[in-house]
Amino acid sequence: MRLTFSIVFGLLLAAAPAWAHHAFAVEFDAKKCSDITGVLTKVSYENPHAYIFVDAKEGGSGPVVTKTFQLSSTSNLKRGGATYAAMNASVGKEVLVRGCASRNGEDNRYAASFVKLADGTIQRVGQDVEGVFGNKIWR
Repeated sequence: MRLTFSIVFGLLLAAAPAWAHHAFAVEFDAKKCSDITGVLTKVSYENPHAYIFVDAKEGGSGPVVTKTFQLSSTSNLKRGGATYAAMNASVGKEVLVRGCASRNGEDNRYAASFVKLADGTIQRVGQDVEGVFGNKIWR
């Protein structure tokens, strides 16, 4: 009986991280995506997602606000070449980010799909939920 309980308890613990994960559509709106240009101020690689922070003018010409972009997992980013060092090299420089707005209405929070770094390198950093990679700006 103890062995059975221990096995079941161990399996439940192993599955706990899977319960906490969510689908893109739960948190972000694929119909509210846009290109945002601004200065990359911070790169944060943490689990389960990495984040970048960009200071951009609200509406393109308004006051500067910090926008938070959720990226894919750090392991996915590293496999695709978007390492911490590659991203961090653009801190303090202008970048272009394709992001989809938060579904819950939280201001300045997005899921990023692509980032065009200061050196012109384009990094895929999330899901291409719109299929925009064929768009000339993202080639």
